[in-house]
Formats: sequence, structure tokens, C-alpha cells
Amino acid sequence: MISFTLFFALFISGLLEIFIPIFLGIWVGSKLGAKWSVFFIGAILWVTALVVRLPINNYAAVWVYDNFNGPIYIYLSLAIPSLTAGVFEEGARWVAFRFAIKDHKLENGIMYGAGHGGIESILLVGISVLATAITAYFYPQSLTSTQLDAIAATPAWVAFVGVWERLAAIAFHLGMSVLILQSFRQKQPYLVIVAIASHFFLNFTAVYAGEWGIFASEGVTTLWGIIALAYVWMTWKSYKAEMAATSVNQTAEPPAPPTPV
Repeated sequence: MISFTLFFALFISGLLEIFIPIFLGIWVGSKLGAKWSVFFIGAILWVTALVVRLPINNYAAVWVYDNFNGPIYIYLSLAIPSLTAGVFEEGARWVAFRFAIKDHKLENGIMYGAGHGGIESILLVGISVLATAITAYFYPQSLTSTQLDAIAATPAWVAFVGVWERLAAIAFHLGMSVLILQSFRQKQPYLVIVAIASHFFLNFTAVYAGEWGIFASEGVTTLWGIIALAYVWMTWKSYKAEMAATSVNQTAEPPAPPTPV
């Protein structure tokens, strides 16, 4: 059995990783007026992208293992899953805004990002952490001694580092969703390539930085999240100014007709 302190930390962090995305969706829906259907489209397409790229990653991992060694093996092992994440997740966003979400207002881009990044936090991290906490504390007999020892050796504070990572990752997903949406709004297809490259470099650099410890890796993820969030904020300010100018132009009184002679 793990300590109660570790159980409590894992349990709370798991709940946060599950409910923060839901609260974010509620906030975006109530404050910005975006529809929940967009949130669920983002969630479904994230799952779809994962299902498509996992077998590709597995095949590539075997191929790299059989054909390479040394530094090139390490780089390819990081680069290939990073590239598939970029291609398929950003491709999923493009599909969403091309075919499923016809209203290209910025609010929908933010809501899509909340769903896309949110379901990743819920399924990939939150549920797993919550299950680990409950199993290791209440049902330790269901784990091997090696598994239980590994969990028990985890410092309690590490659980909350995972929460911080999810916040940064969700911020990144918001930024990439807005970036892909802007490729349609501004008719600039190259922004899709920028999003794919950004996603690739986030995954690659964050995992590679893990060589220097958890704080280095999370620092990289946080930096990318801050950059993405800053992009969302600047785009939002520009968008609101554009909407205000359009509203003024639409409500301005038309010029008086010429007076007949």
C-alpha cells in the first residue's frame, strides 16, 4: 500500500486533470458563447487521430529498433512519434474546420482547443492517475511488488507537476486550434504547416529535455504553452477590434439621398 499522502496527491491531481478541461469548456461556452458541440468535435477528432497514429508509431518503433542504433536511434525514436502527433492532430483540426465546423468565429477555435486538449488530459492522464491512486491504495494486491514499489517511490509533489504539464499542454492546444482556424479566416494555408512544425518541436524538445530531468521537460512544455497562449490573446484582441469595427460600420446611418432640384 502507498502512503495516504501520495494517494491524496494522486487522487486530487487526477480529479484536476479530469475536471479542469470540463470547467474550461463551461467557461468558454458561457463567457464566449461557443457551442458544446464544438468541444465534442475536438474530443472525438483527438481520439480519432490517436487511433490512426498509434499503429504507425508502433510499426515505426520496430523499424527503427531493427535498423538503427546509437544517437540516430534515439533521435528517430523521438522524431517519428513527434511528427505523427503534429501531422495527425493538426490534420484533425484542419478536417474539423474544413468540414465539421462551418462557423469560423474565433470562439469556436478556442472551444475546439478546449475539447481537443481536454480529452487528452482526461483520457491519457487524469483517468490513469486516478486509477493508479485507487488501485495502489485500496487494492495493492492487484499490483506486482515491482509496480507497487515504483509507485510508492514517487514523491507526492510529482503528481501536481503532471497537473501543471496538462495546463501547459491545453494552452498549446488552444493556440494550435486558433492557428488552424486562422488559416481559414485569413486564407493562409501555410499556417497549417506552422502548426504541424510547432507540434513536432513541442513534442520532440519536451521529451528530449527529459534527459536533464522532469523540470527541464516541463519547462520546455510551459514555454510552448505560454507562447501559444500569448498568440491566442493577441489574436483575440485583434479579432474583437475587427468585430467592433464591423459592428460600427453596419450600424452607421447611410448617407442622406440627394435633394431633388
